[in-house]
Amino acid sequence: MTSVIEAPAAPVLWITGLSGAGKSTLAQAVVARLRGEGLRPLLLDGDGVREALEPLASEGARHEHTPELRAARAWRMARLARLAAGQGVPVVVATISLLHAVQAWSRAGAVPYAEILLHADLEMLRQRKPELYCEGAACVVGMDIVPEFPLEPELVLHQSFDPADLPSYCEAALRTWRSMVHHRGASR
Repeated sequence: MTSVIEAPAAPVLWITGLSGAGKSTLAQAVVARLRGEGLRPLLLDGDGVREALEPLASEGARHEHTPELRAARAWRMARLARLAAGQGVPVVVATISLLHAVQAWSRAGAVPYAEILLHADLEMLRQRKPELYCEGAACVVGMDIVPEFPLEPELVLHQSFDPADLPSYCEAALRTWRSMVHHRGASR
């Protein structure tokens, strides 16, 4: 029988927002900085997890975004994040997953958790991603699916899409990360 080595729970930093808001870009910048500090965070990006875990035999199914599939994917992300963090692996999540039930469940866990809402103006998103935000596009959060934005995110960043803003957004996200880690250490 193999013994289980218990590691202290690691933090989960959950970056959310509408499609095209820059979640992946911000998450990658945060992960790069954390790795530069000697940490080994796991990046769970919605697109990447979907590509890795959904059946390759059904190529089209990976690109379906019905409300039911969106909910299943959000729950999968939350469970994967908690599983990794519970084993001591720091996690940075980049996903839409705008469901209050998933957010509440993630907050209620035994791992440190913080949400960052990357807020982007819908009109700006329509200009940047016309293929997603056009009339008749099916199952788009923010268009035909009402987004359930976090009720009390630790940080709200207003996306300007100016590349010069990324370093300050990354710094703000890292402050949120450090606050979570500091709070966890203080509560022990």
